[in-house]
Amino acid sequence: MNHQLEWQASCVDEELTNLNVIPLHGFSPSEYLLYSDAIPRRNDGRVTEGFLQLYAHTTEGGWWCSGVDVMTGEEDLWGCFKPVQPRQSINQDKLIKYEHPPKTATGLFALKVPVRIWEKIAHRYRVDIIASDWDQTRSDLGFWQWLLKHPEIPLCITEGAKKAGALLSAGYVAVGLPGINNGYRTPKDETGKRIGKSYLISQLQELIKQQREVYFVFDQDTKPNTIKAVNTAIKKTGYLLEQLGCTVKVVHWKSSLGKGVDDLIANQTQAAFDCAYQNALTFETWKAQAWNRLTHLPQLQFNCPYLPAVDLPDSAQLIGIKSPKGTGKTKFLEQIVADAIAIEQKVLVIGHRIQLVQALCQRFDLNYVTEIKTNSGDGIGFGLCIDSLHPNSQAQFNPEDWSDSIVIFDEVEQVIWHCLNSSTCKANRVAILRSLKLLLQNVLTGKGKVYAVDADLSDISLDYLISLSGTAIEPYLIYNDWQPNPQSAWQVYNYQDSTPKKIVKDLEKYIKQGGKPMVCLSAQKLTSKWGTRTLEAYFRKKFPHKKILRLDSESLADPQHPAYGCITKLNEVLINYEVVLASPSIETGISIELSDHFTSVWCLAQGIQGENAVRQTLARVRANIPRYLWCANYGFNRIGNGSTSIPSLLTSGHRLTQLNIRLLQQSDFESLEDIDTGFQAESLLCWAKMAVRYNAGMINYRESILSALKDEGHQILPPPVNIITSNQKDKTPSLLEAIAEVRQQNYQNECQAIAEAKSLTEKQYQSLKKRIVKTLLQKHQLKKYELQQRYHLPVTPELIALDDDGWYDKIRLHYFLTVGRSFLADRDAKVALKLIQQGEGSLFLPDFNGSQLGASVGTMEVLGVPILINHPERELRNSDRDLQALASTALHHRSEIKTTLGIGLAKNSSPIIIIRRLLEKIDYGIRCIRYERQNQKRVRVYQLVKPKDLREQVFHHWLTIDSQRPGNSLFLHDNYSRYLKVLPLATEPSPGYVQLSLNLTD
Repeated sequence: MNHQLEWQASCVDEELTNLNVIPLHGFSPSEYLLYSDAIPRRNDGRVTEGFLQLYAHTTEGGWWCSGVDVMTGEEDLWGCFKPVQPRQSINQDKLIKYEHPPKTATGLFALKVPVRIWEKIAHRYRVDIIASDWDQTRSDLGFWQWLLKHPEIPLCITEGAKKAGALLSAGYVAVGLPGINNGYRTPKDETGKRIGKSYLISQLQELIKQQREVYFVFDQDTKPNTIKAVNTAIKKTGYLLEQLGCTVKVVHWKSSLGKGVDDLIANQTQAAFDCAYQNALTFETWKAQAWNRLTHLPQLQFNCPYLPAVDLPDSAQLIGIKSPKGTGKTKFLEQIVADAIAIEQKVLVIGHRIQLVQALCQRFDLNYVTEIKTNSGDGIGFGLCIDSLHPNSQAQFNPEDWSDSIVIFDEVEQVIWHCLNSSTCKANRVAILRSLKLLLQNVLTGKGKVYAVDADLSDISLDYLISLSGTAIEPYLIYNDWQPNPQSAWQVYNYQDSTPKKIVKDLEKYIKQGGKPMVCLSAQKLTSKWGTRTLEAYFRKKFPHKKILRLDSESLADPQHPAYGCITKLNEVLINYEVVLASPSIETGISIELSDHFTSVWCLAQGIQGENAVRQTLARVRANIPRYLWCANYGFNRIGNGSTSIPSLLTSGHRLTQLNIRLLQQSDFESLEDIDTGFQAESLLCWAKMAVRYNAGMINYRESILSALKDEGHQILPPPVNIITSNQKDKTPSLLEAIAEVRQQNYQNECQAIAEAKSLTEKQYQSLKKRIVKTLLQKHQLKKYELQQRYHLPVTPELIALDDDGWYDKIRLHYFLTVGRSFLADRDAKVALKLIQQGEGSLFLPDFNGSQLGASVGTMEVLGVPILINHPERELRNSDRDLQALASTALHHRSEIKTTLGIGLAKNSSPIIIIRRLLEKIDYGIRCIRYERQNQKRVRVYQLVKPKDLREQVFHHWLTIDSQRPGNSLFLHDNYSRYLKVLPLATEPSPGYVQLSLNLTD
């Protein structure tokens, strides 16, 4: 074996190889490997014959590699040996390519670095090497001690010594792990059961103890099991690194360019790695994308712009179809449906938006559920939203009727997420999930077939459908990995500004110059500055002669609007308009095939939709025309406690459930005995997987979207100069002022129209609410009735504006925190009872936790909010002892506060910041009233700002109603304190309050 040629093939510097690698043969390998005192030995100290026999193959020779012990700076005793003749593993399924010293903990490959490479690395990162850094006798040993003095230099972690050598040779600091999971240890007992928390190995802790930036550079494998193993290793090690303050990134490249980093450099030159390194994903973005991966092996794989027709074997029952947007997935399904109808096999199409399913049904020549008289679909089936997949819906859905049918989940990722998390499914979620499970079991154990179709099809959806089926069914996967070539890829012009102001200015200029844009927006409410309704009004004012169409959930469902019913004939309608403004109501399932009409697509992603939904939006227009994109840096929405860890998300949820149940027990709630809180564990797990994927995508929202677009093969470019006109002087009012004026005028008109709408009786309200199609006037009437019932106040434009601003949730919390405290338990009990009845004894935990207020109110009490608002005249300072105690408690229980109140607190939050965040929950504020001197320091003095609104009148009505309800029981503070321990604090000279320590696990 010529080790020098082998390492040279991995692009390792020859001098570096000579410093770290030596050839061994005969008994020499045993001398390097068998040094542990734990190895079985004879009385004379020699290794036993049986153990020597295990390593007899090493006598044939091979090479040994060891580096530097970063803890001491000396040569490392530990290393690895690559034998010429490797031995079989115990189960005989593979060869053991590398031998490490047995009966001793694995170490780290921190290779000896020659002077030339040391200087190359120092030059790359612009760091000086001074005389005292050199070890005059062995300069190759001094590198790692020098590195410890420079935490600003990033560290690459890869697998194996050769790959670490390749990276060092390329001028990057790198260490090699002997295996992907060897960067950390997990304490276990003799039976292998985990008995403690995982922790980084000491060598890594030494290298990163000053919060160094760390890059993972693991292999880009293609084997599903290996991909899962690598992802798990990165997640675990990355989490531990982040816990110690490191910034973590993940380097990735196409596996076709080379499996390992040494292959990448050898095949594509170092420039390829330089590019991959510069485009490394942040840890959160990588985690979001990792959850999007599909590792099931495909039975059919294509690389073509349009899916071809295929003959599926009868044995294929769960068929997954992953194919890029615009590659003919719906066309493919048309033939499937036609063939089924020809043999009188029923077809069920399930989606998540009414208009989209209606459009699919038209293409499949099926009825939508509202067009049929029986739930059997007149023999051939029908389409419906998953919201209706239960017996009490208009569909009167019965899973038993579909045993041998064809079931199609179009945009399956969206459908499942809608089923598990949308508010529209909440009232019937348990019934929907029961029906879904029975449907899959009946279809997949019979002669039916299930099609799960999505451009972003992932393991999450496929594994969930398999788990619901209750069988070990192997999915039949059709995978089209086509990517556009550079000529057909989109040109995506990315606006990196902090607000959409510049892109909207450019859009206005573009329309003025005669462009015909399709504009995709994140919101439609009149309160949204950049929503469909505001921009529609703005552009109509600017361009009164342009034909402008607004597509959102309101216009599509309004019989008096030109957009009404256009989803099923979208291409026929849109060709008549020069500017189209669309909300997320058409983000999926729509194909706009107009090739010579729209001249560009514009998108404002404000951080409301998931990152994959934004990419779906950009793809609705199939023509290869320019895309102009502005994304928020960070998303606004979070699921659960906002965690990107499944265990953290589920654990916090379970703890909150336990607390909510205990609080209900204190109100003598009699329905707790037979509650099924373990309902469909597979659905809860899928919810958690999708939730952490969503949360991870929101953290680095812009980066997640742009990175995924790059992976799809599209070009990300800066905005073109010929559009940008921001440097030109403009005498007209600023864009922001004009938008604000339009929004304010439109919103005032809307509020006035609601206030002046006809008041409905309860019977009229219930009748109108059931209608699927409603005019704008009818929607105003419904809104007015709901406000009357909610507040018992005259419905004025001011009240409407307050409600739109989230006033109800804030004053409801205030009410139960103060004057309505004794009615809280009954309120929570009634809400819980309704969920239990709807679920026939079962609860879906995220819905249950979201419905209860007891934990939120209790947390506010724990932190002394009621006493604070009862003393609004009190002066507040960060130096106040009781406020410091409050802050200490709050920071110690940051995760619990995030779970119960949805408030994320930074570790260094001051008492005043914490109080401000808490008071925002009830719409109170804090203002600085003056400055004073304390110990030569200027100190701010604050005071509460009590809101001037009508909440006291509302509270009076609520108290009257609650007091008149029979059976109300008092839920007193001392009952609650059984679970939230009371700890008194100093109360003088400032008004004091009882301080409670929060413990959700108590």
